[in-house]
Amino acid sequence: MTAQDFLLECIADSWLDGNSEGLSADTPLLELNIISSAEVFDLVHAIQAEFGIVIPLQEVRPDNFRSVAVIADLIDRFRGK
Repeated sequence: MTAQDFLLECIADSWLDGNSEGLSADTPLLELNIISSAEVFDLVHAIQAEFGIVIPLQEVRPDNFRSVAVIADLIDRFRGK
C-alpha cells in the first residue's frame, strides 16, 4: 500500500465515517476542517505505527499536513525514498 493510499483510507475511516467521496490527494485537509490541528497528532501516531518511522515534533506543522500528497511526501522523506 502506498503512503497516499494509506492516508486516504485512514482519513476516510477516521474522520469521514468511511466515506472517501470528494477526498483526493490534493484536498486541503486543514483548510476544509476535515482534520483539526489537534487531530493531526492522531494522524501522526497512525503514520508512525503503519510505516515504522518517527516524525519529529518540529515537522508537525500545518504546511506539512495540508493535503494527502504533502503528507505522503513527508512520509517518503522519513522512509528514505
